[in-house]
Amino acid sequence: MPRPNEKLILDKEIAKRYYTAKQAQQILGMDKDRFNYIMRSREIQRVPFLGGQGYFKKSDIDALQNEIEAFLLLGYQSEFKFRPATLDDLRDEDTMAYFNFGEGSRSPERNASRRLYLEANPYTSFHLYNSDALVALINLVPLKHEAILEFRQGKRGWMFPREMIEQYEPGHRLECIIIDLATITSTTLSNRKRYASALLHNLAIQFEQWGSQGVDIKSIDACGGTMEGKQILAHAGFVHTGTYQIPSINDHNVQSNRPMYHLDIDASDLGLLHRYKEALSAWKEQHK
Repeated sequence: MPRPNEKLILDKEIAKRYYTAKQAQQILGMDKDRFNYIMRSREIQRVPFLGGQGYFKKSDIDALQNEIEAFLLLGYQSEFKFRPATLDDLRDEDTMAYFNFGEGSRSPERNASRRLYLEANPYTSFHLYNSDALVALINLVPLKHEAILEFRQGKRGWMFPREMIEQYEPGHRLECIIIDLATITSTTLSNRKRYASALLHNLAIQFEQWGSQGVDIKSIDACGGTMEGKQILAHAGFVHTGTYQIPSINDHNVQSNRPMYHLDIDASDLGLLHRYKEALSAWKEQHK
C-alpha cells in the first residue's frame, strides 16, 4: 500500500496520461451505457491501477473524440444549415413550438414576445435547416441577474421585459436561459435526436466564435418541460435544481410543474464547450 506522498505522486503521474472513466465519458459527451458500448466495440481497453479503478489512455479517448467531431462536422456541413433566426422566420418557429409544446405556445402574447426578444437581441433564436426545411430550433437569451433569479424559480422565459435582455458582448459575465429547444415532430425519434445533436453541435461553433470575441458566458439555465428536453439537458451535464409550480398558461387556477436545470460553464467538462473555453481563454490572454 503506497504511503500518502507516494500515492499523491502516483496520482499525478496517472493523470498526465490517463482519464478516469467518468472523465472520458464527459469528454465524449456520452451516457454510461453508450460509453461502455463504444469502448467494447472499439476495443479500447480499461487500464487497471491500484485501488481497482479503471483508467483509459488519453491518447485513445482524444483520438476518438477527434474522429467523432470530424465525422459530425463533415455530415453537418454537407446536410444542415444553421443560422440566427430573423423576424421573417418567426411564423415557422411559432408552428414548431405549437407542435412541440401545445396551444399555449402560439398565444398572441407568446408570439409578440418572440418578436420583442429578437428585436432586442438578434442572437436569441437559432434555427437548423435540412433542405430549407426548419428541423430544429433553440432560444438562448442572456438576461440580467435579477431576471435569472426569477427564471430559476420557475418564471416563464418569455415573460421578461426588453430591458432585462442583455447582448452577447464582452465587458461582463453573462447568464443565459434556454427558453425553447424543439425539433420537427413529423419524423422518427432517431431523426429528432439527430437534429437536436446537429443543432447543439452548431451552437458549440457559435459559442467558439463568441469566445474569440471575448463573450464570457457564466451559466445557462433551462426548464425541462418535456421528457425529450429533460434527457437532452441531463445528457449535456445540466443539474436539476428543483421543480417549481406556477399557474398554467391556459388556466391560472391550475398549477403547472416547472423542472429547472442549471449548467455552470466553468465547472462543466462538456466536450462541446472545450473550444469555446479555449477561444475565450486566448482572448483574455490577448486583452490583459
